[in-house]
Amino acid sequence: MLNFVAGLQQLEKFINEDSLGSIDGDKILIMGDISWHIYEQLLEDLQDNYCWRVTFLEGCLEIMSPSRRHEFIKSNIGRLLEVYFEESRIRFYGLGSTTFRSQATVRGIEPDECYCLFSNKDIPDLAIEVVITSGGINA
Repeated sequence: MLNFVAGLQQLEKFINEDSLGSIDGDKILIMGDISWHIYEQLLEDLQDNYCWRVTFLEGCLEIMSPSRRHEFIKSNIGRLLEVYFEESRIRFYGLGSTTFRSQATVRGIEPDECYCLFSNKDIPDLAIEVVITSGGINA
């Protein structure tokens, strides 16, 4: 229980920190032994705050605040892909950083950009994840 309380204190500090000073470095917090219920509650609490990306894998929770550099690269890759799709006459559906989660597999992920190709589906055909800072969990 003490580790969980310490983790919550670390999470609160992480979320309340001023992130304007970091342009090139993503801020990442990783916590273990997190239940699916806590993960879903966190998503609900952060639903109106789009500056946090949350990944969950079998009890391991990663919260990331992407840097300006990260968002610049993500946007450029997305624009290049969309121009390619348009020029190639490929029908696409951009889903942005939609949260995909499955309690059955105990996983939740928010790609930087994702696309369904040819038709709109429940699971995207293509997901883009920009990684600038090393570390994190492999979802």
